[in-house]
Amino acid sequence: MFSELIKKEIKSITDLLSSIDVSLQMMANRHGRRTTAFVNRRTIAQRLGVPTVVIDKLIFQGISSKGSSGLIEGKHYCKLNPQENNSSKFLYDPYEILQAAWSNFKYDQ
Repeated sequence: MFSELIKKEIKSITDLLSSIDVSLQMMANRHGRRTTAFVNRRTIAQRLGVPTVVIDKLIFQGISSKGSSGLIEGKHYCKLNPQENNSSKFLYDPYEILQAAWSNFKYDQ
C-alpha cells in the first residue's frame, strides 16, 4: 500500500516535470522556431489535455488526408525506425503540434 502511494506520487512528479520541460523548451524556441527537443506521445497528450488514443487518430487522419490535416510525419513527429508503426515509439515536436492546434480554433465574429 505504501509502495503504491509512492509510485503514484513519483508518477505525478514525473508528469509535472515533463510538462515544465516542454514549456521551457517552447519558450526557448519561441524566437528561432527551431526544435531543440522532442517528446513522447504521452507528454503531447497531457499538454493537449486529451487521451493518447487521440494522438493515434490524428496520425491516422494525417495519413488518410495525405498531409492536409492531422499530424504529419516530418512536421509534427518523426520515427526513429522507418519500419516502426507503434506511435508510442515516435518522437513528437511540441512546438509544431501546439501551433497547429491553436491555428485550428474557429472564432465567432
